[in-house]
Amino acid sequence: MGKDEDDYSELLDLAEGKGAAHGKIIDCSDIVVDRRVRLKCAIPVCSSYNRHLMCPPNIMPVEEFEGIVRTYGKALLVQVEGETDSTDRSDKGISKALDDSIAPTKSQRALHKLVNELEAAAFKKGFYLATGLIGGECLLCAECVSPSSGEPCRHPFEARPSMEAMGIDVLRTCEKAGLKVNLSSKEKVMWTGIVLLS
Repeated sequence: MGKDEDDYSELLDLAEGKGAAHGKIIDCSDIVVDRRVRLKCAIPVCSSYNRHLMCPPNIMPVEEFEGIVRTYGKALLVQVEGETDSTDRSDKGISKALDDSIAPTKSQRALHKLVNELEAAAFKKGFYLATGLIGGECLLCAECVSPSSGEPCRHPFEARPSMEAMGIDVLRTCEKAGLKVNLSSKEKVMWTGIVLLS
């Protein structure tokens, strides 16, 4: 159920119609999961680390996620083009100024909305286990409830963790799919998300 080539084509068309710069159906065996990606959330510590419910260490371990990914066969990889280039404008290498210059952005929010819409569309096509992941931290709230507060997420049906937070090496996964990821370049940032399908 829901594994017809037409269903994949329709999801790709929907992604493009809703603003995706690129979309591609990939084999889940081509999704690169690497614990070192999660390490980069903590060293150097990301400003969202342990401050968002959808960020580490508040989400499942990478090993558990990798085991789940291997039970899926196909996924939809999507990209939304950012408004700004990713050039490091600081004189000290990677800095908060660079981080602030590329996120949060309209395109990052657009990707989040797109991933949610594609996940819902996939579910309606029979991919009842469809699960979406965004790029960057969840931006649904100006400030996430504190993980230590014990309060639930304000948007439990829309909030999603990022590919990176789950341990996906976005660069290598996109390279395997033939899609570009722009880092430290004068090209516009490409925000990448994924919907695990079947």
